[in-house]
Amino acid sequence: MSSRGTFIGQIIDDLDAISHQVKFRCDLKQYDLNVLLENFFRDILNETLGSNLVNLNTARKNEPGLDLGDKTSKRKIAYQITSRADGTKVNETLRKIKPDQLRLYDAFYILVIGERQKGYTIDPTLAKKCKAFEEANILGMRELGQLIMNTDIETIRAVQQKLQQERREIRIELEPEIDGKFETNTADLVESLPRVTRSDATLWVASEQTDNLFDSAEEAAAALNGFIDRLELLPRLSRGLLGWMMDESEHRRGFGDGYEVNVDLVRRKYRDTQDLLIDVRLLKGWGFLDHDDDGDGRSPRFSFSFPGADHSYFADAFMNFVKEQNLSVSSLFSTMNFSPFGPPSADVPARVNPASRKRGRLSGAQRALRGR
Repeated sequence: MSSRGTFIGQIIDDLDAISHQVKFRCDLKQYDLNVLLENFFRDILNETLGSNLVNLNTARKNEPGLDLGDKTSKRKIAYQITSRADGTKVNETLRKIKPDQLRLYDAFYILVIGERQKGYTIDPTLAKKCKAFEEANILGMRELGQLIMNTDIETIRAVQQKLQQERREIRIELEPEIDGKFETNTADLVESLPRVTRSDATLWVASEQTDNLFDSAEEAAAALNGFIDRLELLPRLSRGLLGWMMDESEHRRGFGDGYEVNVDLVRRKYRDTQDLLIDVRLLKGWGFLDHDDDGDGRSPRFSFSFPGADHSYFADAFMNFVKEQNLSVSSLFSTMNFSPFGPPSADVPARVNPASRKRGRLSGAQRALRGR
């Protein structure tokens, strides 16, 4: 499937999911739509139509008949955003449009978050009053999807990214209230700490790639555990991205040692640009990633740091070992299973006390990282 087809498919799926959630709310007689939904569809319509719609309810609470309006474009349009698709709602909306609004706008539309009816009986007097309003001015999600499909690939991409960025927040906001309670709570949305398999580091120390960089397996295990203590606080996707960049990295050329990955290569290969921006910012802020640019017109590079390891040669020992063993660092960091470095050992101390996690307390390493 082409990129265009992939984006369109994701857009249709997301709009359909929003429609079903709104329908569920309506079945429970919860018809209200908050400003988040109005602003979301404002942005989608602006991307699709190239308009300058603004939320009219921001300046005036519950603007009569209208939620969005564009008074600056060549063709001035206004929208009502509603969860109701019935003809009564359409006529009520048209009836509420005031003379000053009729002077301001050239055309009026109703966007139904769901499926519009196959046909409508529109009051002819109201239709004439509202600039020859007709059934084609009533759009459901199917019609909105068609409008998006008829635009260029960059617009389609922008709409898809908007949906991807906000779908979780929209899902939460649309969650119906049942007996004063909501199904989702904060704990359901917060990612828990991963299960970690630590290592006695004996295979790591025995490898030629460590080149006597550690005095003992105990020293290597302590350094590895220090790094794990920091790494496990990262979200799983951030850990996976860091590991993937290490998998893609090459030995640094010229002066100095270590490994680096081409920044432009990362940007081209990693599809989700918004998540990439967030994760890179997080990894840099927490000391896992450095950005190097010689300013010579060539691609900048990401290089890697290993906070918590507290060992001068940890980076060389780690990167040389994973490359020599052909390990998937992305998988290693996602699963947090470090047994390839040596068997798990009961003698290896876990820096994070499981009991302290249960009680909600943080270890010293966690507090240090959270306070960066």
